[in-house]
Amino acid sequence: MRSLLALLFAASLVATERPAVDHATYTAALKDFRKGTTRSIDTLKKEHSEAAIQLAAIDDVRERLVDEPTSPLVSEVAALLAKTDSLTAELLLSALAEAKASSATAQVAELAANPQSPLRIPAALALAEIGGAKAVPILAALAKDETLADNIQEALMKVAGPGVTDAFNAGIADAKVDIAMRNALIKAAVARNLRAVAGTLCLTIKEEPMRLECQKALLKLAQKTDLPALRDAERSVTSEATKGALGRLIKKLEAVK
Repeated sequence: MRSLLALLFAASLVATERPAVDHATYTAALKDFRKGTTRSIDTLKKEHSEAAIQLAAIDDVRERLVDEPTSPLVSEVAALLAKTDSLTAELLLSALAEAKASSATAQVAELAANPQSPLRIPAALALAEIGGAKAVPILAALAKDETLADNIQEALMKVAGPGVTDAFNAGIADAKVDIAMRNALIKAAVARNLRAVAGTLCLTIKEEPMRLECQKALLKLAQKTDLPALRDAERSVTSEATKGALGRLIKKLEAVK
């Protein structure tokens, strides 16, 4: 079964579909690449290659990345992303994501963070697969675009690796960033059942613009160990509705054995 992010990649490529190529030329080139007669990555570095050979090279690179996701080939592919045409770059990003090639994180993150890059969205989706904690703020920032919010929300649910929980907490707590970004992180945390953000939610709920989203999340994520922070939040908020909701949650958790 294709993963969610693979489907998102497919959607992102609709506007730039692979061109029709000569099948015989493609097949012959792919055989040569697989045999090692010619290096596929060297073909991709050339400015002008026949379309069939170019596509064969991309597919050979994809196979090699999946087989050896920590090989030196990863750095060669990553270096090409900002230099090659958009279609080739998108296909290479998809290949890096499929291979979970984490050593390409820096280059992919640079593309995803650049609002002027036409590769921003496919790079962000690739980052969700390979970037770990570094992917979290970049993906959350993209949630400001309402047309992307649902897809980015799904991508945030998939990010994994060391430091991801810390990245969620930092993003939720950062009052300097856009509210849409913080809300995206809160919703993703709920979807992930990320209970470790409850303490941050208890602090962030004191900010009026964040109150309702934090309240909804706390009702799902808070645990008995969060009671001191919940009591502090209940005392601090000015909304009677939120005070009531937190009070009921506190009583519920106090009753937990």
